[in-house]
Amino acid sequence: MAFIILGVLGTEGRLCNKTSWGMDGCRLLCCGRGYHTMLRTVQKKCNCRFIWCCKVECDLCEVQQEEHYCN
Repeated sequence: MAFIILGVLGTEGRLCNKTSWGMDGCRLLCCGRGYHTMLRTVQKKCNCRFIWCCKVECDLCEVQQEEHYCN
C-alpha cells in the first residue's frame, strides 16, 4: 500500500489533555496511538499577598508539571 504525503504533519508530539473527552483530549487528538507523559519543572507565582493599596506581591515557586504528548 502506497501513501502520499500531503504536507499534513499529524498529531505526533502534540500536547494533549489526559483528562478531557473533548477535541484537546489525548483519546481523540492522538487518534488511538496513545501518548507519553513527561514531568517538567516550571516556575509559577505562589504565596501571593495583597499590599494596601493596590499591589499584589508573589513569590516564585518551582513545581513539577505533568505534560502528555501524542505518540
